[in-house]
Amino acid sequence: MYEEIKADNTIIDENLGYSIAKKYSLNVIRTLSILLKAKENNIITEVKPLIDEMILKGRWYSKHVYYSFLKKANEIET
Repeated sequence: MYEEIKADNTIIDENLGYSIAKKYSLNVIRTLSILLKAKENNIITEVKPLIDEMILKGRWYSKHVYYSFLKKANEIET
């Protein structure tokens, strides 16, 4: 499908799919990376409320990923 529609990027969050896509040299990006880019480009001011809403709707992130990402986004200190 990626090649059929000539997509510039593919969004893949799960590790196995991401690894396979990279193996085939696809341009892949994860949801959290999109949120960080949006914040860096002043499209959104915070990522935390969006991540929290995603989690409430069933998306799962480990505590390590959650807190590491918020630290990277400068929304928490520790």
